[in-house]
Amino acid sequence: MSEDKTFRGVITKGVGGVYTVRFVKDNNLTSAQCAARGAFRLKGIKPAIGDRVAIVPSGDPDVEYVIDDIEERTSFIARPPVANLSIMLLTFSVTNPAPDLTLLDKMLLICGLNNIKPVIIFTKSDLNTGDSERLCSVYTKAGYEVLVSSPQNALTKSDLRDIIGDGIAAFAGPSGVGKSTLCNSLLGIDIMQTGEVSSKIKRGRHTTRHVELHEFFEGFICDTPGFTSLSLEEQGIDYRDVLYGYPEINALATGCRFDDCSHRKEDGCVIRQALAEGKIDQGRFERYVSFYTELYDNRNNYKIRRKQ
Repeated sequence: MSEDKTFRGVITKGVGGVYTVRFVKDNNLTSAQCAARGAFRLKGIKPAIGDRVAIVPSGDPDVEYVIDDIEERTSFIARPPVANLSIMLLTFSVTNPAPDLTLLDKMLLICGLNNIKPVIIFTKSDLNTGDSERLCSVYTKAGYEVLVSSPQNALTKSDLRDIIGDGIAAFAGPSGVGKSTLCNSLLGIDIMQTGEVSSKIKRGRHTTRHVELHEFFEGFICDTPGFTSLSLEEQGIDYRDVLYGYPEINALATGCRFDDCSHRKEDGCVIRQALAEGKIDQGRFERYVSFYTELYDNRNNYKIRRKQ
């Protein structure tokens, strides 16, 4: 019987069409440089960080292995391209820069639609304890897991070990909130350049240049480039799916007496009543309405353009 030369592993890095795959060989954990078969390109498939793949010897001494198969993904985000994420560590500062809650809610929606567990981390909590407590209360009541971090009380490896387990976690959020600093601290190495908040624009400078998985106990952690904008329409999200980012609204919506209710302004809507009773945060509700309306209007505008 011929020896099976196929190995299974995880893509941890990709640069210029060459991928680093972490896998077990001869009972030892190792890494190798791999190319992707041309068949993937013909099918419009591009390997991504986090992909679980099968590799075989290539016969090329420069790139020893070739990616022969890519397993079905459990999740995928396109910006940056990362596959099989199980945890998104959504990192926002309490102040300096001020938290962009519209961006946070968009990312929570994307997590909800992609089977990714979101964990919210509010950094710089020491700079404004009042706002820190208020933000934590809003998102905890909405059903999310919320952590806080400050220079005096920074998150530790043990804080995240059980949360991440053997999965893949990614730090995501705006620049300048301390994502890379926190990621570097947890991994014990300087994997990402860190930067300061611009005094002129009050936003962080983009410092993370690439995405790479790093081992974290039984799982992996990666940092992602900071960004300040995110289009739900470009993510292909339908207006009817906005509730996936608002579990506190969705839970009450099942009791609404209107089957086709948008839960925005209808008289007698259970959500409007819950809002009046303080059961739903006003800001979260307003962002829900904004997202729903924007996506709904864009859909109708698309239909008009098609008719023209």
